[in-house]
Parts: sequence; structure tokens; C-alpha cells
Amino acid sequence: MNNSEELQNDFRKALSSYINDGYVSKEDLVFALISPKIVFTRNAPLIIQKYHTFVESLSIPGNSPLNLQVEIYRGPNPYVQRMMQYLASHLQEDLAGAYVHGSLGVYDEIPYSDFDALVILKQEVFESVKRLANAAQKLHAALSIMYNYDPLQHHGWFVLVEAELKSYPENYFPVELFRYAKSLLPDQGLELKLQYQNLVALNRKSFDNLSNSIITRTTPKDYPKNMYQLKGLLSQFMLLPSYYVQVRDKKGVFKKHSFVVARNDFSAEEWAVMDEVSLIRQNWEYKISSLKRKFFTNPKRMARLLARKYAPLIPASLQSRLTDEFYHRMKKLVVAMQARLA
Repeated sequence: MNNSEELQNDFRKALSSYINDGYVSKEDLVFALISPKIVFTRNAPLIIQKYHTFVESLSIPGNSPLNLQVEIYRGPNPYVQRMMQYLASHLQEDLAGAYVHGSLGVYDEIPYSDFDALVILKQEVFESVKRLANAAQKLHAALSIMYNYDPLQHHGWFVLVEAELKSYPENYFPVELFRYAKSLLPDQGLELKLQYQNLVALNRKSFDNLSNSIITRTTPKDYPKNMYQLKGLLSQFMLLPSYYVQVRDKKGVFKKHSFVVARNDFSAEEWAVMDEVSLIRQNWEYKISSLKRKFFTNPKRMARLLARKYAPLIPASLQSRLTDEFYHRMKKLVVAMQARLA
């Protein structure tokens, strides 16, 4: 990894934490108890500094730009429609684009589906502490729409900045995902021009981190204890085929297609557990009290931590399927993927 890539990763990590978690350092948690607004204003100068340091280090790839067309979301999902209205009313001047992707982006959502969404912040946002703090606070508040859609969702916004379109981070948000995404804004970001890097080393690092995390979480002491934890593990496991294919083929792939593309590298016995996890996803169901649901939709850090700990328990009918043998087979497939990429 070169210096520009390190600075880009450092900036994106800080920006994502700033917007999605509402803090950059642990010290911010104290300030957040007083006023969330303080945290956004307090950290804006740091984010702006990291932004300019990263932009100054950018190396523009010499390959020809890739032009993409993205359609406007026209589906019936009320949460997506509500997000579109919110962004148009509160953030249109700050965004170069906003997109829903994954299941919602192809109108194929089920009860398990996450609210997968990406925003691209305009470069002008980073010219003013006040403007950045205001935009970040509004994006953070919009997370409540995502969590209303799914109280057990593990992630918030994917975030890019306009400058990255000239040196596009393929490992962070594969270009292929835009082909199946829909715009959340009616007249912005419908045409994208990207000069992208195919960051093979970073793709491998992402695969290694994900696969090692799954191996850790499929040991008996770390088995999921509630539906939040179970969803986190199963989501990681079902993301692994796309990471595997990206490393193998050195290019991005749409998650839905990755299962068919990857499965031929493994025996039917090895792959069977992936089909079982997909079936659990298809039949996903749990009960949550109205009080918990209301609390878990709060985007504040403390509410998300409590959602992780006090989420609904795994129903007995599902728990009976999550045996030691089941988790062992999950781990076995992960290890097989690692071996084939060795």
C-alpha cells in the first residue's frame, strides 16, 4: 500500500466514523452526552485537514474514464421514498450523488435486507467547518430512516467524496455496484465519470480481514447470542463470495452474482452450508417489542451498542439449526476459500 492509499483509507475511516457513529475519538462520547452537535463542530477541522492531506496526495490513474448511467429509484419501498424526500430537502446542495444499492437497488428486498446506501459529498463541503458539520449531522440523523427499516442493521452510510471519482477506490465500493444501484436524488449523480484503480492488494486485505473475522466468530465462545449478532455473522458469510471473486478475478462483482461465480470452485459438500445460510436469510423472521424497536432506531452510539447487546433472542426453531456442526462447516468453507487464494 502506497502513501496515497494509506492517507485515503485514514481519511475515509475518520469520515465514516464521524458521520455514522457521531464521533472520531472515545473522548467524543462524553461530549455527545452533552450535545451531539458539539461533536460534529468539534471534529470538523480534523476531518477537513485529513481531506486536504489526502487530496494533495492523489495520483490520477492514466486509464480512460468510465462513464456510467444510474437510474432514479422508482420502487414502492416507503423507507427509500422517505430517504429520497429527506435528502432532497436537507442535503441536496451538499451531495454530488446518493444511491441505494443491494437488494433495495434491484427491487428485490426481503425481511433480511439491509438499507445499503452510498453518498458522494461535494468538494465544497470541505471548505467550511460549519458546512461540513451541518452536512454530517444531517446524514447522521438520516440513519434513523435506515434503522426504522431494519433495527438490526449493522452499518450506516457508505461515504465517498467527489475527489475520489478521479482516483476511484474499486476495493471500497466496486464500480459494478453502480450498475445495479438507483439514485436517491432526482437530478444529481445520474451520470458518473470514474477513473478507477484496481487495488489488488487492498482487495486481498479486505478478504483476509473478513474471512479471519468469520473464523473467529464461528468458535464456540463467540457464537451469536441474539439476532443482531447472528445477522452480523451471516451477513459477513454471505459477503465472502464477492470478496473471494474480486481477489480471484481482480475486479469487482455484484454480490448477488458472486454466489454462482464462486460456487464452481468448491465441492457440493463444501458449498452446501452457503445454501443453508441463504435459506435462513430467505426465511428471516423475529419479534421485537415496540419499545425496543423505538429505541434501536436511534442512530446515537449508545443506542446502537444496546441494540447489539439486547436484540431479540434467536428463536428456538432457528437455534436448533445452529449446531456446532453447522458453524464448523461455515468455518471449513472459509478455510477452503483461503486455501484456493493462497
